[in-house]
Amino acid sequence: MRSVFLSFLFELQGVLYKAREQFVGVGFKLSSRFYILFKSEPVWNVSASQLFLYPKSSLGFHLGSFLLKNKFEPQPRCEDHDVFHVLTGFSTNVAQEIAMQYWLWGNGKRSIYSTLAMFVGIVFYPDQYRVFLNSYRQGGRYMAIHDIDYQKRLLSPVANFMPKLK
Repeated sequence: MRSVFLSFLFELQGVLYKAREQFVGVGFKLSSRFYILFKSEPVWNVSASQLFLYPKSSLGFHLGSFLLKNKFEPQPRCEDHDVFHVLTGFSTNVAQEIAMQYWLWGNGKRSIYSTLAMFVGIVFYPDQYRVFLNSYRQGGRYMAIHDIDYQKRLLSPVANFMPKLK
């Protein structure tokens, strides 16, 4: 009887985790579409397949590889976000997206979107607090990466942009 109950609890936990991922994921997609309306950065007007044609050592190639691997296209006015994934190594699942926002906050980036993502992390991901805290601390150990005009540097070697310790 006890093993049946434990099995039920583990199954319920899995269902709840999946529901959390879907709920928060949809919320992020909707909020990012709304957030774009308030951003003033120019659109890069480049596709993932075009970026993939850049020299293999370039930031553009690595960005194109990341986008194609994840079946993404650059999101207008938010292209830097995908560059941050390339440079920091965070994946695209919801908890990792939130962890990346903590890393960026620790690195000095301040935005409404980061604040919202960190709040969502606190509310919906208590099991990830340690990951978020470590990400925040790690971001603070590196020189700022959020204020670089990456569009003008897509041909530059990606190694030039990898976060460097302060």
